Amino acid sequence: MDYTRQILSERHRLSHQQIDKWFKVNSGSLYLQEKMSLLVSVKNFLYVTDLLRENKISFMCIKGPLLSYKLYGDAAVRFSHDIDLVINFDELDFIIELLKEAGFTISDGMEWPKQDMRRRLLRKCLHHTSLYSKSLHFCVELHWTILNEVPIKQEKLAAIVVSSQTNMYFADRNFVVLNNELELLYLMIHGAKHGWSRLKWLVDINEYPMENINTSLFMQLVHQLHAEKIVMQTNKLLLKYFGKEISFAPKGSIPNILISYPQTFINKKDITTLNVSEIWRNAVYVASLFPNISYKIRRIRNLFIRQNDILDRDFSTAAMYYIYRPYSFFKRRILHVK
Repeated sequence: MDYTRQILSERHRLSHQQIDKWFKVNSGSLYLQEKMSLLVSVKNFLYVTDLLRENKISFMCIKGPLLSYKLYGDAAVRFSHDIDLVINFDELDFIIELLKEAGFTISDGMEWPKQDMRRRLLRKCLHHTSLYSKSLHFCVELHWTILNEVPIKQEKLAAIVVSSQTNMYFADRNFVVLNNELELLYLMIHGAKHGWSRLKWLVDINEYPMENINTSLFMQLVHQLHAEKIVMQTNKLLLKYFGKEISFAPKGSIPNILISYPQTFINKKDITTLNVSEIWRNAVYVASLFPNISYKIRRIRNLFIRQNDILDRDFSTAAMYYIYRPYSFFKRRILHVK
C-alpha cells in the first residue's frame, strides 16, 4: 500500500510532524494550524488534570501529551484523539459529575445505571467511559484498568500497575505514570488488541527510547502477563514497516494470523465497520494473542455480553443479558434492525 501523507494523517492519525520524520522532509509552516490544535489539546489536558488535583482525586496518565513529551521532547507532536486517565472506579460517579459541571457530557449519551448488577456487568465488558466537551472540542477517557481481557485477574494486574508506577515532571506539575518497562509493554498489548489498525501505535514503539528499558524487568512483566507472542508480533511488524527490531525481544514462532491479520487491517480503508466474517476473524485473532485457556474462555464468554444491551435493557438477572445477546446480534447484523 502506498502510504501517502493524506492516508497517514487521516487514516492512521499521525501528525504532520511525525509524517515529516517518516518521509525525512520538513513541511514547516504548512501545518501550523495542526500544531496550534495540538498545543490547545495540551492546554486542555492540563486544565482537566488540574481540576482533578484541586478536588483531591488521584489519577494516572497513560499515552497522551506525556507520551509525546517522552518520545519527542515535545508534548504537541503525537496526535491524541482524547486523554486517558486511570482512576479509582469507586470515584467514577463523583468524577463524572465534576466533569459535567465543567461542561462535559458522557459520550453517546451513556448514563451509568444505578443497579449494582448492571454496573458490575458494564465494568466487566468495558474498561473506560468517555466524556466530551463541545466548547473545548476535547474528550476525556476515564479508565479503571489499563487493560481488560488479559490472561490474569484484574486484581493481579492492579498490583502490577501499582508496583510499576513512577513520576514524570511536566509543565511545573508532577504526574503519576507507568514506568518505562510496563508502559512499553502496555503500548504493545494495546496496539495488538486493536490489530495495529492504526500505524500510529507502531510508530510509538519505533520511537520509544529503548536505551532506557531495564530488559530483565521488562521480560519479567512479559512473563507475568503471558505476552511473549505479542512482543514477538510487535518485533516482526517493526521489522516489516520500519526495518528495525527490539534486540531484547524473545525469539520464536507465532501463529500466522498474528501477522496476516494486522497487515490486512493496516491496509483496510475503513476500520469503523466490520462485516460478520471480519468480526469472526477478529475474534479468532484476539483469542490467539495469549496462550491461556482461561483467557480464551473469557473471550468467548464476553462475545455474549454487549454494552448497549446492558444500557438499553433492564433485566432482573445477569444471565438474561447473555441470553439476549445472540438475538441482539442476529437482529442488528443479519436483519439490520436497530
